[in-house]
Amino acid sequence: MSILSIVMLVASVLFLYFVFRNINQNNILFEQAFMWIVIGFVLIIISAFDRIPVSIAKLLGFELTSNFVMSLAIFFLLIIVFLHTIAISRQKEQIKQLVQELSIMKQKMSKLESEKDEK
Repeated sequence: MSILSIVMLVASVLFLYFVFRNINQNNILFEQAFMWIVIGFVLIIISAFDRIPVSIAKLLGFELTSNFVMSLAIFFLLIIVFLHTIAISRQKEQIKQLVQELSIMKQKMSKLESEKDEK
């Protein structure tokens, strides 16, 4: 195992520790951290077993293993961006619904207040 692999392994373990610590402190939701956990475990596997990324890169036709690793990183980041887009869309709909409900409640309150004032 090379020094680079050891450094990557330590960095991956520290990264996972940081993610799990933030989940435990309620700084991040598990469903949002899930992809980061997957990435952390993939990094640990790649760091521990040097031959896995080399073999997969050759199997998929990459000239250099670094090109494969960068493509894999871009793929994971695209998935994360897509998942965040879904979450933002859901939240936008929830905000829209809450605003509508609040408007209806305000209208009912003002109507009740005006009826009370008339009496």
